[in-house]
Amino acid sequence: MTKKLCLSVALILSLQVVGCSKINGRIAIREANDLYEKEDWAGALKQYERARKIDPSFPEIDRLIGYCYIGLFKPEEPSPQNEKYADAAIRELQNYLRKRPDDTVAREAMINTLLNANRTSQAIDYFRTYLQSHPADLDAVKSIATLYAKEGNFNESLNWYEKITLIDSKNPESYYIFGVVAYEKVSKDPPPLIPDRLALIERGKSALQKSITMKPDYFESMAYLNLLFRQQALIETDPVKQQALIAQADAIRGRAIQIINQRKKST
Repeated sequence: MTKKLCLSVALILSLQVVGCSKINGRIAIREANDLYEKEDWAGALKQYERARKIDPSFPEIDRLIGYCYIGLFKPEEPSPQNEKYADAAIRELQNYLRKRPDDTVAREAMINTLLNANRTSQAIDYFRTYLQSHPADLDAVKSIATLYAKEGNFNESLNWYEKITLIDSKNPESYYIFGVVAYEKVSKDPPPLIPDRLALIERGKSALQKSITMKPDYFESMAYLNLLFRQQALIETDPVKQQALIAQADAIRGRAIQIINQRKKST
């Protein structure tokens, strides 16, 4: 009987301790929130970290601590302390996103921090890992495509924009964007070999033509399709074929202008 009573008392005391920890943890969080609202990032960080020590089970605590480090971080300041703030913000948000992978706001905050800290490749690695468990996440694929373009890696960027057309195959804008990126590559950073350049032009033309098939009045696609035909004409050595390509470009441009004028009249 005495043994059972001792166990009961111990259980009650342990529950009381747990209850007190929860309460004290919430009080620390409330104090931290007040400081966060005042943009006192250092003060809020101290209170959030105290709350985590008291009660590490609070699901949002890693995110809140990560946001404090973002507040302390100053983009374009190359000091060692600033790098530590960036490291800590990224680490805390990554920990949080492992538990809450669908929190797009926190994910965007982490990616913005990576970009502001000039860690584009790390942002790409994050999304590539994320896609292993979320292969059809269109926003993640778009992010990788954009990040590779930011790095100046047009080849990888183009490959990922092409993936967008596979995932978002019923959206004419996906094909339009791919065509635009293909034109940017050909006009600004063309493949050194002519066959590779022609192959890229054909890929871009095919995507733009598909977008126009899906949306016949897509004059933006027509504008870039016209430009790709002109790029093809620039490397065509046969004068007759070259003139034929330019004529096709002119016809497409004329159709685009006609659509624009019709829209102006109807407004």
